[in-house]
Amino acid sequence: MRHMFVSSQAVSPLRTVVAGVVLASALGLSALPPASAASQGAAERISTAANGAQLAAASHDGTVSADGHYASYETQGPGEGCPATFSTCLFVKDLRTGRLVEIPGTGVYAGNATISADGRRVAFDTGNRFLKPYVYDRKTAQTQPLWPQSLPPGPGFELGNVAAISANGNQVAYTIGNRNGNYSSPYLYVRDLVTGTDDLVTPLQPEGNVTGARLSADGRFVAYGVHSGDQTVLYVKDRATGAVRRFDTAPDGTPANDYSEIVRLSNDGRRVLFNSRATNLLPGGPVQPEEQAYIADLHTGRIQRVGDSGALALAADDGCRFVLLKQYGAEPSEQQGDVVLLDVRTGRKQRLAPAAASATALPGAVARHGREVVFTSAAADLVPGDTNGVSDVFVLHLK
Repeated sequence: MRHMFVSSQAVSPLRTVVAGVVLASALGLSALPPASAASQGAAERISTAANGAQLAAASHDGTVSADGHYASYETQGPGEGCPATFSTCLFVKDLRTGRLVEIPGTGVYAGNATISADGRRVAFDTGNRFLKPYVYDRKTAQTQPLWPQSLPPGPGFELGNVAAISANGNQVAYTIGNRNGNYSSPYLYVRDLVTGTDDLVTPLQPEGNVTGARLSADGRFVAYGVHSGDQTVLYVKDRATGAVRRFDTAPDGTPANDYSEIVRLSNDGRRVLFNSRATNLLPGGPVQPEEQAYIADLHTGRIQRVGDSGALALAADDGCRFVLLKQYGAEPSEQQGDVVLLDVRTGRKQRLAPAAASATALPGAVARHGREVVFTSAAADLVPGDTNGVSDVFVLHLK
């Protein structure tokens, strides 16, 4: 089936089919064998001082470059350069040498850091009152704001957020909006860092607030959600042609009947990992609303459930093959949720850590081929000498 698009004014639904529980032909693969437990790597705490000492302040929201060389995270000061208790500083750490760099311009309110595949560029939000998006280039040591030169019509725009950075590091998706009414993020742009131009992705007449935007490796394709009322519509846009299509649809072509949110778009722009509370995406249910992870193949039009029933996707690698899931089991020890890395090709699972129930992770937390996973946990038993009593950011080096 050819990859066809239609305009955003006449969005036609993808047709969906079911092909098993975890994954199958949406990735062009055979059905999965039963998942097996696998040995886990040792956790390494990366949110430390430059000399490796633990921090007194909490750290969280870690992401990792696709090559597994660099990680970004935020620390709520004071400590390691953060000036005050209520400040937030963003850092990039070389996971091979331990070298730590504080991103300039942070230290007041900051967050939402995401790193390019080679670790050169980090996009983030910061500001004294209202957060706005920026991108820091480690090679040039320069920071530039992300804001369109020509604003759309409407009330004053005073805030914005980073949505994604492309794998090649040359495109950054970001939203702009204001604090008044219901339009905190109605417009989605993509900044080309090579040309300095800003491309408006969403229509000039907003449908709602943009959520969960993700870019393909070259920035050509952008997947995003638009939330209005109690519904969210998921789109993918080909920025080369301007064509848009909706892909969160039931097998009979009807729209998803509940909230959905995008987690990851594969580098080639073909697969989208998302979570949804919709009950009509697959034939036969679920009957009761239950948020679930899915992968949509934009070439074949197929949607597949990912993981066990009720599993939620937290992150994935750049091919959407290695998916980090939060899943719940019937045993009392599994009621708080277990975090596992699923190889959707083989069905092999790796439990994130002994204290996985307290772990959290962002969409950019899995390196290429699932070799590294970055996560946040307040558990004190992941590494020796963890006595600070706050959350830290960790990395697992997996084979």
